[in-house]
Amino acid sequence: MKQIFLFFLKACLVVSTVFVTAHADKFSEGMQAAQQGNYQAAQQSWLAAAKQGNVEAQYNLGALMLSGKLGHPDYDSAMSWLDIAAQKGHDEAAYALGMLYYTGNEPDVERDQKKAFELFRKSAERGSAAAQFNVGAMLMNGQGVSKDLISAADWFEKAAEQGNSQAQFNLGLLYLSGSGVKQDPKQAYLWFKRSAELGYPNAQYRVAKMLFDGDGVALDHEQAKSWFLKAQENKSVEAAFMLGFMSYLGLGGSQDYVMARHWFDVSAKGWDRNAQFYLGLMSFNGDGEEKNLIEAYKWFDLAASSGHEDAHYYRSAVAAMLTEEQKKQASQLAQKWFDENHDTPHKHYNKVPHQH
Repeated sequence: MKQIFLFFLKACLVVSTVFVTAHADKFSEGMQAAQQGNYQAAQQSWLAAAKQGNVEAQYNLGALMLSGKLGHPDYDSAMSWLDIAAQKGHDEAAYALGMLYYTGNEPDVERDQKKAFELFRKSAERGSAAAQFNVGAMLMNGQGVSKDLISAADWFEKAAEQGNSQAQFNLGLLYLSGSGVKQDPKQAYLWFKRSAELGYPNAQYRVAKMLFDGDGVALDHEQAKSWFLKAQENKSVEAAFMLGFMSYLGLGGSQDYVMARHWFDVSAKGWDRNAQFYLGLMSFNGDGEEKNLIEAYKWFDLAASSGHEDAHYYRSAVAAMLTEEQKKQASQLAQKWFDENHDTPHKHYNKVPHQH
């Protein structure tokens, strides 16, 4: 399931433009100083206003102390000011404090998901879409609170209606699986589409896949291809594979082995084992270029090492057609590719391709 999106601005200071009636001058002086990059002066002005009860100064002072703009972050003082602001109903302060407890930062901040949940809930109840999403995600995953998919769906819907793309995506997942809500692929598709239109890559892929499969929406390979392209532009490895697969079979357009090989190669570098397998299959069949059994063995070996079951069978079949010298060459090519691409984020943790 989708994990909570961790966000807290540490490198940059978010300066509120809201003024309060009392001590506005000192707060304003601090804001002006911060905008000019004079953080020491901002601290002094906000500290004076904060001590007099200015909630915006209390929040900004806490944020400044965490930002690193004054040197090493002062977690104790920062959290104290954020807590004071949060108790006065400052949503951003409650959310920021919740993120600190959710992520933790030993030894300065002990992780406490129960505290994080309560802080997120306070902010969520006052209408913060980001907090509403976090409350939903924690309820969905049972983090800091008992798992409750029905309540999770309610909070996701609140955030989704405010335009939170991740909440829209998660709500789509719940409708797709029938978790916490009545299963409804059409509703799932509608929420995925709203999220996708806001640029969320996972949602773009889901929209494309549902159009490709005709799940919850009329089958439309041309539209599916356009959404896979959008998802791939956002670095979706799975979308790159689907673009290769569609080009390989001529779905949503004409059959194009050159483009199929291109997209499979992009996906393979993201450690998609299906893409690695299809590159082996194309080399084995001679699709779009001359048949190459050494190259086929290389790709089947890589796919097998990533857990692709059919790749084991195909690698054995190809091995029977190669000399010992050719198998050695193919294994060396697999190892070379493996070493060159192993730093790419992937789900594969072996140090060398499997040898069978």
